[in-house]
Amino acid sequence: MIDNKIKKVLILGGGPSKIGSETELDAAAFQMMTALKKNGVQVLVIDNNPFSLTLSEVQPANVFIKEINLKNVLDVIKKEAPDAIIPIAGGLRAIHVTQELLNQGILSDLGVRVLGISKEALKVINNPDKMKIAINSIDEPAVPSKIVRSESEAFEVVREIGFPVNIKKVNHKESTERIICNNAEELSDMLEDEFEDDSVCIIEKSIVGYKQIETVAVRDQTNTKILISGLENIDAVGVHSGDSIVISPVQTLGDIEYQSLRTATFKMMDLLNIVGLCHIQFALDPNDGSNYYITKINPMIHSSSALSARSTGYPLVYVCTNLLLGNSLPEIQLHANYHRLTPIMEPTLDHVVIKMPVWPFDNVPEANQHLNTTMKSVGSTIGVGRTVEEAMLKALRSSQFSPRDVLPSMYEISSDELISQLIHPKSDRLLVLIEALRRGYQVDELEELTKINQFYFYKLKELLDVEELIIKEPMKLSTIEVAHDHGFGDGMMAETWHQPIEKVRELYHAAGEYPTYKAIEPSAGEFDQNIRSFYSSYEIENESSQESEKTALVIGRGGNKLGPNTAADYYTAEMLIQLHRIGYKTIVMNNNPNALSLSPQISDKQYIEPIQLGAILNIIELEKPVRVFIPGNRHFLLKQLKKYTDLNVQVLPPDQETGVVLPKDVTYALNFFVTQDESYFISTEKLISNNKSDLDYVTAYETPYVLDDEALQRDIEESKSHIQSSNWIGLVQILFNQNKKGESEYVGIRPLRLTETIFLSRATGINWVRALVRFYTKRLDINELMKNMPDMSNRVTHMQATFPFKQLNVKVDHANSSQEVGAKIKFRLVDDK
Repeated sequence: MIDNKIKKVLILGGGPSKIGSETELDAAAFQMMTALKKNGVQVLVIDNNPFSLTLSEVQPANVFIKEINLKNVLDVIKKEAPDAIIPIAGGLRAIHVTQELLNQGILSDLGVRVLGISKEALKVINNPDKMKIAINSIDEPAVPSKIVRSESEAFEVVREIGFPVNIKKVNHKESTERIICNNAEELSDMLEDEFEDDSVCIIEKSIVGYKQIETVAVRDQTNTKILISGLENIDAVGVHSGDSIVISPVQTLGDIEYQSLRTATFKMMDLLNIVGLCHIQFALDPNDGSNYYITKINPMIHSSSALSARSTGYPLVYVCTNLLLGNSLPEIQLHANYHRLTPIMEPTLDHVVIKMPVWPFDNVPEANQHLNTTMKSVGSTIGVGRTVEEAMLKALRSSQFSPRDVLPSMYEISSDELISQLIHPKSDRLLVLIEALRRGYQVDELEELTKINQFYFYKLKELLDVEELIIKEPMKLSTIEVAHDHGFGDGMMAETWHQPIEKVRELYHAAGEYPTYKAIEPSAGEFDQNIRSFYSSYEIENESSQESEKTALVIGRGGNKLGPNTAADYYTAEMLIQLHRIGYKTIVMNNNPNALSLSPQISDKQYIEPIQLGAILNIIELEKPVRVFIPGNRHFLLKQLKKYTDLNVQVLPPDQETGVVLPKDVTYALNFFVTQDESYFISTEKLISNNKSDLDYVTAYETPYVLDDEALQRDIEESKSHIQSSNWIGLVQILFNQNKKGESEYVGIRPLRLTETIFLSRATGINWVRALVRFYTKRLDINELMKNMPDMSNRVTHMQATFPFKQLNVKVDHANSSQEVGAKIKFRLVDDK
């Protein structure tokens, strides 16, 4: 039953996106906010992520745009006196702040509770020694390790646990590097070096090559527990789980092995008194699945919990929030779309979901592309299908970011390099495996080289057989049917056959064949549920039908890459919300499991498909949207869609498809909202570059940029002249450069970028995405909008991009906007320094 004493809650946000945390934390915070409000709880939020949807959807008086640190969180608590805080949607930073508050006795003094993570869990999750003791206390296995102070002690440990072993430092904050030793000679050499640097080290059993399995479960205060999902990493221990290809449900464990992990998960949740969700990682001996170790415990929102929710259709965050408020699992009442027993039923899947990592190396070529225990991927995509093969190929297509829908090849790789990459994987791991099979490598030798289970090589061989069929039997209906069943797209076949995609589609449409769509729901069809998330198949029964006569389709960005992608996902989500508010039924197409825009509260229907022309056209044929929106600048996709003249396609921000030659040097800009009749001045903006004033390297923004009245009026008039001759509408930015003498000159014009549109929304307090949506659907009262423009002369808003260089262990002297991983924002008074 809901605890009525909880009337006001502070959610600690996740801060700027980074490697290991993109938009899943804010998506969870947004869903928590929705559930808390539904239960009558007032919601406060603290965060400094400008691309946070939660910040936009909470009442401004309850929003605190500040960095998540002890001082700022304590200031908010003292000012607002919440009954509880929720740190589990804020990542490790929020957890560390919560630990400090508890350790200092501040929360107990102020009568503030912590929801979602217990004191017991806080004590162990970042302390390997205490975690090992906790795991062993319930007769579950932790990876054997011991602190040693001499070579003789080290060899004594090795006699107990056997080779191979890892050597690592005691102070894990200083270094997390593990040095693997396979024999006594290697160990002796490495210990000599290690003891030169430090008087102690840790000897740990090496589990490189073990299977990586993850579980996600929930537990209520009455000790009722259910397992939401098991996740199998295709890559073995030695590759960070965030960089591995992941599949759900688990494919290569027997029931006894799986049930052992389920039991261990529940025992750990009981021990740590977790009320809410928990994610646990296991390492299993590939030769004996009954021999396993618990390697990590995450009692908080994580990319794996987001994947579990997306792959099962189970409303994980909504259920978890209700548990935090005191409800038991049987007491939770879901939306009418769900069966009443859904909260207490362990999900069962009739589909397969595969997650594929997305890499930063195109934008940061200096980074080491070899995969190891340090996470390097910046995002992921998923493929959903009836079979492993179909899901695998859909995930691969989605991760390639090719609107042409072509399967890349590694045919140019040398034999020596191929063997090297099989043993020491790099980011193009899956393509290397496919190439090895093409060259005749046997499955058993590939398993030995890669430590990947044979099962997956047989699935890849099946895909190669279908590829060969496509090559040998072109433009045949039977070929297309087999290809579709295995996840091949129309664009792939069209490219292989040197035919327009329309010819391929006409061939199977003439035979009456169209894709059908299946719901992603947690009961495998056992319960009658109206879940609104779908994937395509080519079976007989279609579980999706046209949503409405008045729908808007918004095409998401897919997997998160470096650049403006987190901003684009926020922008997509905001568009969906605003379109719904003006009367459209909204449909989103995306394949990023961590996407804000796939939150079920935001749209009426979600399609998880590759963002490629054939898949888009299939959805359009079924849904018949009156408008198709494309957030951001995707020239090829837009060009292809505009060939279909019956489609009402709109790019937002507008005019992104218009090529503009921009200058290298720029100092500041003037921002305008432009209609067909008038140009309305909004603000001045300083463009801050870390490479002199090169526009390509502008990664920080500040408003206002101070000009005297005469100079400002002169720039406004000149800007309006250039706007009038450009014929651009919407949000438009006029660029100026100021020389050393202080003289300014006009140097360019461009549509306002995604990131700066959001920055402008934060600076002015006006939702400019809302304004653009209303403007392009002819529902904007421009005079009312400009009447609400605030006086910004006394407050400075500063937004700074953040970068992944430290996590990638590279030094980049001059970062550019294509290397951004996120951003942070802050405000100050003009007179403050």
